[in-house]
Order: sequence, then C-alpha cells, then structure tokens
Amino acid sequence: MKALLSIPFVRDIATMQIGRMVLIGCGFLSSILYARMLGLGGYGEYAVVLAFTGTFGLFTNLGQQATTLTFFAEAYGRKDTKALAEILQYYLVLSLCAAVLLGLFALLAPILTGWIYDDRHIGELAGIVFVSSICELGFIYYSIVLQTVRNIRLLTLLENAKTVLQLGIAVWFLLQGYGVAGVLWSWLITAAIFSAASCILYPSLRAEHDLPRIGEALFAGTGRSLWKYTKDGLWIAADKSIGNLYPNIFLFALSTQVQESVVGSLRLAFKLGGLPSSFGLASVGRLASSVIPSVAGRGHDVLVKKLRQLAAHTVAMHGIITLCGLLIVPALLPVVYGEHFGIAMYPFVVIAILNLTLSIHILVTPILRVYSKIQIAAVLSAIGTVIAMAIFFPLSNALRPTWALYISLLAYHVIIGLVVFPVLRLIRTAPKQR
Repeated sequence: MKALLSIPFVRDIATMQIGRMVLIGCGFLSSILYARMLGLGGYGEYAVVLAFTGTFGLFTNLGQQATTLTFFAEAYGRKDTKALAEILQYYLVLSLCAAVLLGLFALLAPILTGWIYDDRHIGELAGIVFVSSICELGFIYYSIVLQTVRNIRLLTLLENAKTVLQLGIAVWFLLQGYGVAGVLWSWLITAAIFSAASCILYPSLRAEHDLPRIGEALFAGTGRSLWKYTKDGLWIAADKSIGNLYPNIFLFALSTQVQESVVGSLRLAFKLGGLPSSFGLASVGRLASSVIPSVAGRGHDVLVKKLRQLAAHTVAMHGIITLCGLLIVPALLPVVYGEHFGIAMYPFVVIAILNLTLSIHILVTPILRVYSKIQIAAVLSAIGTVIAMAIFFPLSNALRPTWALYISLLAYHVIIGLVVFPVLRLIRTAPKQR
C-alpha cells in the first residue's frame, strides 16, 4: 500500500476520493433533507426548475472550463508561460461572454416558463440558478489552477467546505419556510463567497508556481490564439453541453407529459442512479482530464500503457460499486426518503445499469480533446439526444411515459457508447511522438 501511494496519480486519486466521500455524503444527505422538508410536491417543483435550467443552460456553456483545464495543464507541463497567459486570456474573455448569456436567460426565464408551463414562478426560481452560475466563474478558475499544479489537498478542502456551507445555508432557509427558493439562494450565496475567496487566494498561488497575472493575461494573446482555443472550446462546449443535458433533457421532456411529483421521483432515481459513478468515476475523470494531456505529450506508447491501466481499474471498480448499489439502494430507498418516494426504486435500477457505459466514456473524452477531435463525441451525443427524444414523445402516447423514458434512455446510452470505436482508431493511427 505504501508503494502504491507513492505514485503521484494514485495518491491524488486517493485524496480526491476521500474528499469525494464527503461530497457524496452531503449530496446524499441533501437529497434526503430536501425530499423530507419540501415534500413530494415541493421536490417535484425543485426537479422541474433544475430540468429547465439544465436544458436551457446548454446555450450558456461556451466550453471555457474544460478547454482551460485541458490546455492549461498541457502548457504547464511544458512550462510554457506564454501559452499559460494566452489560455487565461481565453478563459476571461469567454467567461465574460458566458456571464452575459446567463444574465439574459435570468431575465427571460419567467417568460419562457410562462409559455411552457403557464407558470412564471418556475422562471423566477430558474433566474436564481443562472445568476449563481455567474458567481461560480471565479472559483472555477481557481479550481482549475489548483488541479493543474496538483494541489489536490487544498482543492479537496475548498470543495468540501463549499458543499457543507451550501447545505447548511439551504437547511436554514428551509427551516425558515423559504422552500425551493431557499435552496437555490444557498447556491448563489455560497458561489459568491467562494469566488471572492478565490480572488484573494490566487495571487499567492500565482507567485508560487510562476503563473500569469490577470492583468498581463488580458493583453497576452492575439486574435489568432484566442480563436484557436475558442474553436476547440466550442466543440468541447458542444460535447459538454449535450452531455450535461443528461438527465435534464429527459426530465424536461417528462415534465411536459406528467405532473411535478412524478418528475420529482424520477429526479431522485437519477440522483441515486448516479451514486455508483460518483463513488467510482468522478475522481478518475477529473484527474484524467489533466493527466492524460500531460501523458500524451510524452509519446504514443506511454499514452497507450496508461490508458490500459486506467481502463482496467476503472471498469472493475465501477462494476463492483454498481453491483453493491443495486443490492442496497432499493431496500433502503422507501425507508430513508419515505413511502411516497418508494416508486423511484424501479427507475433507479434501470439508470444504474445503463450508467455502466460511463466508465469507458470518461476516459476517451480527454483523448479526443488532446487530439482536437472532440467533435466526434459531440456529434454522437447530439445524435443520441435527438434520437432519444424522437423515441420518447411518440412512445409516451402509446405507453406509460416512464416506460417510454426507459427505452429512450437505452437508445441514448448505446449511441454515445459508440465513441469508443473512433477513439481506438485514433490511438492506433496517431504519431508515435507528438
């Protein structure tokens, strides 16, 4: 064990996984508290708000987070200070554009929900979510830098503190009777606090690792360099945005066919169905996003060897955790959340099994980013989403909406899983040295 923990990647995974346990615990606790304190109807309203913001948030994601993490890590590995400044400039410019879009959606949300649901209040709640996303931008950049310089302990500490604080504020608001609005306001308040803290902490981190200043980064690059990262970023945004539509677009589609309480039950099923991947894949995916680009720069053979190791361990770990979840969660769900939510055990089983495909997908995405082929995943995700929706709406008229949802989910997972074939071909034909 001591020898294993001496490997930096394994040590970082272990640190992140310990922190991840806190995040998962808080997420699990929050789902219980929200379900109990909001009730089936209130939790359903909460689910509809998040389905709406998750779906329309597609248009506000410009890909700056994933693009910055990928190329910042690569430039840091080369000790290329000029490229680091250009990438920071890209993040600042694209974040400003994203903030403008989020602000517009915050203003337009009540009009949109009035048209879709005949309920402007849903849009008013959604506006809080959009504004909180603006407040997240500072902390997101600081998190990227911490992950790049491999200061995983501080990153884990801050993320855990942020989650615990948000949950504490949300529970306090719920106890005061603010309902769904109180939960959403806790997001905004916490995001603002930690972005402000990030602005205070960044100068010392910058000096320690010779990173670019915010001021100098604003004038570091040219239009050509900005467009280079923007072009890749838009494809990454397309992939991330379409990927992030899962499960929101399915819940959004379901919300147009059934009452809010059913949407709430399905959201809980998706949340619990994602627990195995949260335990097994979240830390691997985050580190793979920065480690694989660094490894790719050391040559084809090193990349292939590292991928084989990661794939074997990731698939085995995710499979075992999923099996444990299938045995435990259905029995405990009605006990923990209440009898009204017991029906969520059936969609949970379906979702947990389908999510097994994510163990491979989480490793191939960083490869596509490194070789500027992320459009492959984006196109497959788009095709999967369109076909799934094309299946759902006709079938929801012939079958129960939940059964139509299961079939559309199966089609979606099969299609996005096809990404493994072009990735294997890309690795085989890539140059031996980059």
